[in-house]
Amino acid sequence: MSMKRIFTSILILCLPLFASNLFAQDTIVGWTFPGYSADSLADYSVGTLNTSRYISCQYGTWGKPTYHSIHTYYTNGSQGAQDSAATATGWNDGADSSYWMVKFKTTGYGSLKLYSKQLAGNSNPGPRDFKIQYKLPGSTSPWIDVTGGTMVCANNWTSAVANGLDLPSTCNNLTSQISIRWVMTSNYDLNGSTVLSTGISKIDDIIVTGTAVSGIESNNFDNIVNIYPNPSNGSFVIENTSDITFIRFFNIVGKCVYEKENSFDKQINLSGFDKGIYFIQLTTLDNDLHSSKIIVE
Repeated sequence: MSMKRIFTSILILCLPLFASNLFAQDTIVGWTFPGYSADSLADYSVGTLNTSRYISCQYGTWGKPTYHSIHTYYTNGSQGAQDSAATATGWNDGADSSYWMVKFKTTGYGSLKLYSKQLAGNSNPGPRDFKIQYKLPGSTSPWIDVTGGTMVCANNWTSAVANGLDLPSTCNNLTSQISIRWVMTSNYDLNGSTVLSTGISKIDDIIVTGTAVSGIESNNFDNIVNIYPNPSNGSFVIENTSDITFIRFFNIVGKCVYEKENSFDKQINLSGFDKGIYFIQLTTLDNDLHSSKIIVE
């Protein structure tokens, strides 16, 4: 499968809680660990700007043999068994030195917002307390707290949620990578006891959005296929499907309501579905994914 991933609006399938906040902005980069292709690479990127970015899990001091790769992706994510999440153990004695981290570029974008969800394991209680920080490019740049970025984890996906945290303007329009980390701030697990080496921490639905400041085209969906009218009463015409191998429609809560492989009718009828926002996801011959929003009136 091609490693290149070009995603945009389809991110909202994995983030129904955040959907209303994302429509006005483009997705710069995102990690949602979909069950069918979960790995460390970014699942969403604006164009090719951040297609090769990855998530890591750092233990201790950089440069010393304390680096720890992510344990697994194939555990239940925020959407349940059909979803995955980045999962790691080994957080014992990790206060102020153990963290999840992502790096990405913001070239051409400002008004940046950050979204994420965290969970502490139950039968293997993981670290409870985190805070979100950012770091500008440069080895001597300090880690700075993100306002509102204190996270208290529980055994659910709703307690430790970053819902559109504003990143400072100094992060805007950078051609070098900035860093975001979720750093452990105490050695307590979710029950208030000391975190053990077996304690589990999960993170999911990491999304960074922004507003284009230089006219960057955020989605080449229209160069792949044409779908009209949009909005419509549920009857859509799809043209230029020769390079498409798979097509899916999702509703706002991430449920696939229509899918077809290899051959497609030009006329797609969703008139029997509830009115509202849906998302079309296309897989091309080179295994890239492209997506767009449609509206049934």
